[in-house]
Amino acid sequence: MHLLIAISIALSGVEARLDPARANPAQGYAHGVFVASSHGPIELTAYAEVWRSRLLRMAKGSLENVPTIDAVHGILCNMPSWRPGAVMIASEAIFRDERAERREIKFAVRLRSISAFDVRVEDVERKEQLASLIRAVGGTEEMPAYVFIVMVTNGLERLYPFRVKIE
Repeated sequence: MHLLIAISIALSGVEARLDPARANPAQGYAHGVFVASSHGPIELTAYAEVWRSRLLRMAKGSLENVPTIDAVHGILCNMPSWRPGAVMIASEAIFRDERAERREIKFAVRLRSISAFDVRVEDVERKEQLASLIRAVGGTEEMPAYVFIVMVTNGLERLYPFRVKIE
């Protein structure tokens, strides 16, 4: 159901502010998952997978490879055969405690090319909503909160995290 809502929002013309200039059809996008921050685009290279019930474990890279982003302006996902399936937030406890608090976040998707998607997550882009979500999952300075972009294909999931904080 979330996907249908996201597709209908995307078709109505809502788009992420990742790339203000429209790309021409011949222009390609780099493969990967990118977050537009106030410091420019940041590629998310590390990802986690669900392991033993609801615990997560880093499958590629480590938490040291996960960037901290203080202002999100948009997300671009370009992975052939993969699509954005969910967005969620949780504290670092999700890697140690299967009962750790997590919240699924509403998002909108706009197709840019055959494999590239703009993803808009208003609750992460707005500081006051993000602060509320961080508190809801128990995020603190000692226990940072992470937003996960969940990419899916054929029953597989990769969760691309980035740390969030409010300054």
